Amino acid sequence: MVGRVRFQKVAFLLDKLGLNSGFEYNYGNYGPFSHDLDNAVADAEAFGLVEETFDRRPIDGARYSIFELTADASRSPSNTGQLDVTVLERHLQTFVEADVTVLELAATANWLVEEEKVTDWRDELRLRKGLKAKGGRLDRAEALLREVGLPPATAGASA
Repeated sequence: MVGRVRFQKVAFLLDKLGLNSGFEYNYGNYGPFSHDLDNAVADAEAFGLVEETFDRRPIDGARYSIFELTADASRSPSNTGQLDVTVLERHLQTFVEADVTVLELAATANWLVEEEKVTDWRDELRLRKGLKAKGGRLDRAEALLREVGLPPATAGASA
């Protein structure tokens, strides 16, 4: 999986879908963030289960992470919470293929509605995310939430 932001948002959305990882999330610069998850990834790397490598974006040279399971890691999840393995894999593929900014907006929209109980989540999201919410990305984020069955897209809250 490419990118720390993506990793965090995928985990958050899978938890919202029923993965029940037990990680606690708070709101950060890029939306929902779990220090517990960050620490768990570091532990997995220390135990040789995950390898984190780095690359740089050609456009600006910014560094990003690439996470891969090692040969010692199990390829089959041992605990998928309330999610069937097939459903988990389908959602995971959807999230991995999504634009990372769209994923960030989707996770943030869900956070605003579910955790902060914001009724006008679109305006609040535009306020918090600025340019990220333009160019059709907010609509794509809402479509992503609708596809996987998460609010606010499923709550009839679209404007």
